[in-house]
Amino acid sequence: KQDLVQARVTRPDGEILTLVETDEGWVIEETGFRASKSMVNRVKHQLHDLVARATVLREAEDPALYGLGESAVKVELTFRDGRQESFLAGDPNPSSVSYYIQPLDGTAIFTVKKSAVDYYSLSLDEFRERRFAGFNSKDADRVEADLPEGARLVLQRTGEKTWVMTEPLQMSVSLDQARSLLGRIAVLKATDFVAEGAEDLAAYGLDQPRARVSISFGTREPLVLLVGDPVEGDEDPPLSHMMVLGEGTVYTAKDAFLDDFCVDPEELRDKAFMDLADQEIVGVTATMHRSEDDPDLVGEVPLKKVGDVWQWYDGTPVPGSTPRRLADRVRAVEAEEFAEDSPKDLGKYGLDAPSVTLVILSDEGETRTLLLGDDAPPREVEHEEEQRSIPRIYAKRADEAPVYIIDAGVMSVTEDALREQRRKLKNDGERDVRHERLEEELGMEPESPQ
Repeated sequence: KQDLVQARVTRPDGEILTLVETDEGWVIEETGFRASKSMVNRVKHQLHDLVARATVLREAEDPALYGLGESAVKVELTFRDGRQESFLAGDPNPSSVSYYIQPLDGTAIFTVKKSAVDYYSLSLDEFRERRFAGFNSKDADRVEADLPEGARLVLQRTGEKTWVMTEPLQMSVSLDQARSLLGRIAVLKATDFVAEGAEDLAAYGLDQPRARVSISFGTREPLVLLVGDPVEGDEDPPLSHMMVLGEGTVYTAKDAFLDDFCVDPEELRDKAFMDLADQEIVGVTATMHRSEDDPDLVGEVPLKKVGDVWQWYDGTPVPGSTPRRLADRVRAVEAEEFAEDSPKDLGKYGLDAPSVTLVILSDEGETRTLLLGDDAPPREVEHEEEQRSIPRIYAKRADEAPVYIIDAGVMSVTEDALREQRRKLKNDGERDVRHERLEEELGMEPESPQ
C-alpha cells in the first residue's frame, strides 16, 4: 500500500479526480486541496486487497454489456517505482453485491466486491480532508481564545507536561484539561464546504467573529480559528460558520467546543498539584510537628525504597504495607477544593506552623514537600440513606502559594507510619537491654559498634 503515489479516476462525464502524494501529504490535484486521510487509506486498502470474486469472461467481445464501455469509470494507478496499473469499473452485477471490472492489460472481465469500487462515484468534496484545523497538540505552546460575551482565556505551556493559565486567572492548569481543549480544535470536522476564497466575510459573521482561537507553536506559524454566525435552522447539534485565518475557505462545523472554553476557569485548575502521577516514589520523610490526638507521635520517620523493599532509617525492611500506602496516598493527592490562591495569612489554615511536613523523593530525582495544616470543613456524603462526614485538611506545596483542601487520608497513613516506628524503637530498645544483660551475665565484652 505504501508504494502507491497517485490514483487517477476518470468518470464517464469527463470529471477527473487525481489523488497525489506530495511532501506535505496527499492532495487533490484538480483543486490543490488536502485529501482526506481516511479516503486515501480506503483507496489504498481496497486496491491492496482487490481480488476477483469470479471470472465472468476470459475474452469479452462486448464489454459494454457489463458497463465497461463509454459508461465505465477508468482508474489509473502509479507506484513509487514508476510502474502503472489501470482498470475499468462497470455496472453492478444482477444481485448488486459485486461490480464488473476489466484490467486494461487484458480482455478478461471479473467481479469484485461492491465496496472496492463504489466510492469512485463520490464527489470531489468527499475526498477532501474535512479536519480543517488539525495539528499535533504536543507541538502547541500557547492558546489564546477570545470568546463570546467578552470572555478571554489564555493558557501557556511551561514544561513538557505543565501548563499555566495567565488570563482570566493566574494558576496551574491540568495537563489533561489543556490537552482536551487543544484536542477539541484539532478534531474539528467540516460538515460542509460553504465558500472558497470568500471576499464577503460579513455574510458569515467572520468579519467580526463571535470567537477567535489562536494556537501558537514553536516550529510553525500560529493557527487562528475564526467562529462566525450560527447556521440558521434546527441543526442538532448546532453548527456555525468557521474559517482558518489565511486559508480562505468557509466551513460549517459543530460549535459545541466553545462550551469547553467558556467553563468556569476553576474547572481547568490542576487538581493533582503534587505533579507525581507518573513518577515512582522512592523516599518519604514524614515529620509530625504537633498532634492534639496523640502528642507521642511528634517526631520524624524517614523511609526509603531499595528495589522493591521499603526500609527503616537503619536499613531494616519495613513489615506490612504502610510505606507503600503512604507513597500511594501522596502520589494521588488532589485538591478537592481550592482555599486561596495567594494567602497573606497562612495561620488561618494552620500552615504557618504545619502539623506535618512530608518530603517526597521520586525516582527521577525530583523532590516535593507537602505541608499539612488544620482540619478543613468535612465533605458531606450520602451513604445508605445516612449523612456521613469525610475528614479533610488544608494543604499546600512548600514551594507554591496556593492552599488546597484535600482528603485527610494522607494524614492518617502518616500517623500509622509514626506509630509503627514508635513500636520499632521500643522493640529495638528492649532488644538492646536484653543484649546488655546477656553480655553482663556471660562476661562478654560489648561489641564495638560497626
